[in-house]
Amino acid sequence: MVELLSLWVAPTARGRGVGDALVREVERWARSVGARFVRLGVAADNPAARGLYKRHRFDATGEQGGLLADGVLREQVMTKRLQR
Repeated sequence: MVELLSLWVAPTARGRGVGDALVREVERWARSVGARFVRLGVAADNPAARGLYKRHRFDATGEQGGLLADGVLREQVMTKRLQR
């Protein structure tokens, strides 16, 4: 399993497929090192990021991830099983 951490796209580049390209590249790399899953944490109040991951068929696990910057809320964990 590999973990995708801190994917961010500059506001001026959003809506141009940059996030999709980054996710595809992480998945390609993960397959190349033999990973069977990609895991990530996403803030519940970030619908754009959650939408990106759902488009790439990541599923919410129901598991809580790390604390967010406010020290109270936690990330939501999502995973994707990689096809060979």
